[in-house]
Amino acid sequence: MTPGTILIVEDEAKLRSLLAAALREDGHEVVDTGSPREAQRLLARRPFDVLIVDNLMAEMTGLELVRELAASTPASERPRILMMTAHGTIESAIEAMKLGALDYLQKPFEVDELLVIVARALDDHRLRTHHRYLLSERDELFNHYGIIGRSRRMQEVIQTAELVAGTKSTVLIMGETGTGKELLARAIHNRSAERDMPLVKVNCAAIPENLLESELFGYVRG
Repeated sequence: MTPGTILIVEDEAKLRSLLAAALREDGHEVVDTGSPREAQRLLARRPFDVLIVDNLMAEMTGLELVRELAASTPASERPRILMMTAHGTIESAIEAMKLGALDYLQKPFEVDELLVIVARALDDHRLRTHHRYLLSERDELFNHYGIIGRSRRMQEVIQTAELVAGTKSTVLIMGETGTGKELLARAIHNRSAERDMPLVKVNCAAIPENLLESELFGYVRG
């Protein structure tokens, strides 16, 4: 398991010390505080992989801390959040999850349960970070989606693709084999409102003429 950086916010000193010791023994870098306000300053000062926060505290509740963090920090820059809560405040933990918290621990809980949930939170955090990195690398490497060409005509083609991508119009791309029609289709798809949906490719030449319509649009028996 790869260790992570963890911030614990718990105003009960004995429990905070126990959790911090267990996480350090598991190889993690741990910062702990009993003050939610101090936690806010720490979160503003440096990044953490995981935030473990109790809900019922004197200065402010854990839910208020999570709510302020969600309002002030982009989702990509927030730690994965784990809420600790007593039985009577599960509703608050669920609300925190709606704000982006990954999970909650209902008191009392076993330390081993915490270690398992923290490991899962770290895996989730790293997967998200890696995904963002890959997307940024893709955008940088394929600034024009792999289309190579600096001529005025090619720049016009790229500008036209970006223009039509913002519409809901049907687009017909024509050209000889090997001229880059699929690259241009990918460019339009990646700039469109459907960029998060799959790009479906169909080889129409391989489909018999009498089956083409049903293959593209579906059919109802009879």
